[in-house]
Amino acid sequence: MRAVPLTGITLLALGVFAACTGTEALRKESSAPGTKTPIAVQVVEAKLSESTGDLLVPAALSVEVTAMVLAQRDGTVSQLGSQEGSRVTKGQVIAQLSGDDELRAQLRQAELEVSRLEVEQREYGALAKVNHNELEREQILFKQGFTPERDVERAQFKYEAAVLELEKTRVAGQAAQAKVSEVKAQLARSTVRAPITGIVTHRFAKLGTSVIKNEKLFEITQLAPLEVRFQVPQTDKGGLGPGSIVNLSPVENDQIIARARVRRVDPLAEAASNTIGFLADLMSGTGLMPGMAVNVHVPRRGAGLTMWIPQTAFPAGADVRKGAASTVFVAAGDKCLARTVWVNSVTGDRVEIISGLAVGDRVILSPPKELKAGDLVVVKN
Repeated sequence: MRAVPLTGITLLALGVFAACTGTEALRKESSAPGTKTPIAVQVVEAKLSESTGDLLVPAALSVEVTAMVLAQRDGTVSQLGSQEGSRVTKGQVIAQLSGDDELRAQLRQAELEVSRLEVEQREYGALAKVNHNELEREQILFKQGFTPERDVERAQFKYEAAVLELEKTRVAGQAAQAKVSEVKAQLARSTVRAPITGIVTHRFAKLGTSVIKNEKLFEITQLAPLEVRFQVPQTDKGGLGPGSIVNLSPVENDQIIARARVRRVDPLAEAASNTIGFLADLMSGTGLMPGMAVNVHVPRRGAGLTMWIPQTAFPAGADVRKGAASTVFVAAGDKCLARTVWVNSVTGDRVEIISGLAVGDRVILSPPKELKAGDLVVVKN
């Protein structure tokens, strides 16, 4: 039998020990607290394509004027003349507040004071007329030498005193009339009237409840004229500007239901979404109302650059439809990032994206339900 050299045995033992030690270290590392196992995913690169169709921008119809009706005084809601959805005209009584008995008593007292001062004013007016006639008579007699000068002065004083009393009564009457107007104005605040013609969109008041001054009672919105506000990516705004015409369609199909003329372009772009805002006035359309969701068809100038990704890039159950925003995941190194994308159209199993992705982004296909932004991922393909 040949003898195994001692050096060889020693090296073999050291190799076995190192292998066991390395395996144990890897086992400890993988089981260390807080360490997550990367999720295996498949990706597809986002690539440019060209499209000449209209840009579909989600928006909602609105109106320029919406009025919030507030309580003008403290009180209790004793009458409600309008419910949510009711059409109202400007000046129409829509609610009544009680608790104004003291004000009505003040109004009656103020009106009586006005009547009393009117009587006094007539009395002092008549007295001033009599004193004026007496003054003229004394002046004539004084010129003829039949009466002393002191009688003229006395008549002059009585006339001037009567005129001053008449003026004081007139001023007091004006003050009393102002008090009547003030109390009437306070009483008028008990009656709640519609400030504009429109529809009651919210009713905050409830019958029999107590309200305080400036508490919300109703919200009333005009039904016309309708307008639409929408955001367009800066790269796709094309020649859209004041005076431009855009078509509107419902979110469920591409049927044109209205047209709108751009009135204003926002002076500043929105940095977060890299978009520019537009405001357009509706020129035509039937069956439309404030709050209705629509797609704005923004015409492109020539070919617009878009991206196509498979529909499997969206999470299971995602509502992928044109003119709406959705979320996809991209692999950036060994981490998962969430991206909000803007869907312009869906053709078969392909989805046209106009915003949210960059060329070369590795979009994760069939993302697992447990996948979320920040997770570790490993690309299988």
